[in-house]
Amino acid sequence: MEEDLIRLKAELILGGSVRIPKDWKIPVRISRSTAGPGAGSRAIVLRFNDLRVKKSISTDEGEFDLVPYEGGIRLEKDGRTLIDEVEIEPVIYHSPGQAFFNLDQSCEFHCLFCNSPLLGVEVTKGLTPEKIADMVAEASEREDFVSIALTSGVVGGVEATVERMARTVELIKERVPWAPVGVEPYVNDPEQIYRLRDAGADEIKINVESADSVIFSIVCPDLDYNNLHEMIEIAVEVFGRGKVSSNIIVGLGESDEAIIAEVEHLAEMGCVAGLRPLKVNELNRLALEEALGSLRQPSPERLIRLGEEQKRILDEHGLDTRTFSTMCFECRCCDLVPFRDF
Repeated sequence: MEEDLIRLKAELILGGSVRIPKDWKIPVRISRSTAGPGAGSRAIVLRFNDLRVKKSISTDEGEFDLVPYEGGIRLEKDGRTLIDEVEIEPVIYHSPGQAFFNLDQSCEFHCLFCNSPLLGVEVTKGLTPEKIADMVAEASEREDFVSIALTSGVVGGVEATVERMARTVELIKERVPWAPVGVEPYVNDPEQIYRLRDAGADEIKINVESADSVIFSIVCPDLDYNNLHEMIEIAVEVFGRGKVSSNIIVGLGESDEAIIAEVEHLAEMGCVAGLRPLKVNELNRLALEEALGSLRQPSPERLIRLGEEQKRILDEHGLDTRTFSTMCFECRCCDLVPFRDF
């Protein structure tokens, strides 16, 4: 039964949008992402059997159908019931239980998979460190509040972006000193890591993005692959084992062997890798296919197979996703998360 549920979650992660009835009022606030490859989509979080999936929604079309009925909601595909009883879980900001903010959707770098800089100006929230601290303080009064997470595009240079993030962390910690804060910056100097730790950050995510250095050089031409690994190694020294994570995108044309080797490499440093399926859409498809050719979406079986290897490697190195209280491992909406989902 558990294997069936994990496969269903993988199918939902990889699948298209969820169609909702035109005349149905969603009982929670709709989330709209402003970061990464999923940026720009309107979404809700579906929960079933303690598994979470965030899905984009539409009233016009979708691969899945959300069907309200008296006393509950079910999820269907092609007229067939996939889940008899599904809940719509509220988000605080972007994530269940978390106030997760993108400080700036603009970015000076040009990673081909990322939609954030391509969004219209209407999506820009104009968040300041002071405003975010106010919003976190208000959110912290909710019963479902767990933690805070911050990410950002690079604007005005890496140093200035890190400083803006650090200042935001400081203001948050003044207002809500007891709450864990996770940060997801791009860093290129060890002092930036120390600055974020000294500001009060509890966890850090530094993304290597691809398990293949050649693919990385194509999709992230402005970034330094070797330096990212050096920064991760230093981050583990500063934040500790089990408090540093890194996303690896699955679906850019890399081999399974490359992903497994990168998960192992990061684990040897004390960093916990997260495996994130690539989302290709109308915003990033052309650039990705011009650079990499036709891309084949990962299958549910591939995600599960890699997830099992990911779990094995983490276990062998004494690492666990449950040591994190912020960001993606705590959220569990977009990935298969070892030790939490399976």
